[in-house]
Formats: sequence, structure tokens, C-alpha cells
Amino acid sequence: MITTFRKLIEEGSEEEERLRRIDTTRIPVHVAVIMDGNGRWAEQRGLDRKDGHKEGAVSAKKIVEYALRLGVKYITLFAFSSENWKRPLKEINALMNMLYENLVDQKNLLIENQIKLNIVGDIGRLPGKLKKKLLETIDFSKSYKKMQLNLALNYGARMEILNAVKHILEDNVPPSKINEKLFNKYLFTADCPDPDLLIRTSGERRISNFLLYQIAYSELYFTPTLWPDFRLKEFLDAVLDFQSRERRFGKV
Repeated sequence: MITTFRKLIEEGSEEEERLRRIDTTRIPVHVAVIMDGNGRWAEQRGLDRKDGHKEGAVSAKKIVEYALRLGVKYITLFAFSSENWKRPLKEINALMNMLYENLVDQKNLLIENQIKLNIVGDIGRLPGKLKKKLLETIDFSKSYKKMQLNLALNYGARMEILNAVKHILEDNVPPSKINEKLFNKYLFTADCPDPDLLIRTSGERRISNFLLYQIAYSELYFTPTLWPDFRLKEFLDAVLDFQSRERRFGKV
């Protein structure tokens, strides 16, 4: 993968220098991303917020491709939180339309790269057209194994944990049988390992109700770069920072 990657990068560039420093034996298996800063990026340029979201969608596509080429097996993108419904209706509608268009436009990307789509969140509240397209995409990609792309849509970690508890109670699971392995099966991320690396862009240093249970031992990386400007150089910086850390998981 790395060899193929190098052929696409300009020799002597900042990206090539960073790629040469990557330890291919320590690539994070699962990367989660809080894609923050689309609105501020647009406002700084005197553009409409939807233009920021459009450019942010370009970054999302590129980061998925970069992660795949680097050998990441799972990537989770926080696309729309359960709190985002509080935004202006015009912005919400633009985001929903953009999500639909991207699913249509990126179908070949999923097919050619054998990327499986999974949804993390409750899609019941999403517009019917978008929900139908999501389910179609999940179905046709379900056998793909090179990478799993988790889109967090209408997602909130507290909601996820509460839903897991409710479903465990509904299934009449005896308290003596409840452990971490069982609890994980009731989460939206049931078929994924926990994130090794969590990236948040735009300079904010908050988790914002994202994967609270799953990131117990994740390495956290915060960057001032706004999401629409987050491309290969910035992604490699995050991976290099991850590789510079010693992960002890509570051990000495």
C-alpha cells in the first residue's frame, strides 16, 4: 500500500517526507474523526456555510482514500450528531442533500476499493430518500473487506449507551451475564474494534458526545486545522503523532 502511495506523491514534498517516517508495522487499525470547522472555514472566506460543508465532503473522501492506502481497516467519520438538529433548517437540509449526493457520487469509490459502509447512529429520523440510499449502499457493500467506513449519522454517545442498556433489559439478560463483551454487542459499533486514534480538527478540544464508551484507551489528537483544509499532510501528522506514543493500557 505504502509503495503505491509514494507513486502518487510529489518527490521531495512535505507529504513524501512524512510518509517516509511512517512505521508500517504500527498503523492504527481504527481511526475516528470529528470533522469540525466547515462553517468557520466558509465564514473566513465570506462564503455560505454550505460551501464549507461541500469542501469538507472533499476532505472526507480524500481522507478515506488516504487511510485505505495507508492500511487503516476501519474509519469512523462524525458526519451529523443528534444535537445538530438544533441548527438552522436550511443548513440541515443542505447537509442531508449533500449526504445523499455523496452516496450516489461515491458508489464507484466503494466498489473499486471494496469499502464496506456501516451506519453508526439512529437513521430513523433521516429523510426517507437518504435513508433508502443508505440502506441500499449498506446492502451492496456488505461483503467488502478492505476497509469499513462508519458514518456517524444522527449519533450521540449518551443516546447509544442508553439504547444499549434498554435493549439489554428488553432481552432479559441476567445481571451476572453482563460484561464488556456483551455490552459491546449492543453498541452501534458492535462489529468494530475500538478506535486506536481519535482526530478532532479546528482547534476545539472536546469529545462532543462522540464514541464515549469506545475511546476509553484511544489516543487523542487535536489540530487547529479546519476540516476542509485537512488533507494528506495533516493526516500523516496525526498518524506520526500516534506512532510517537507509548500505549500501555493501564500497564506499567
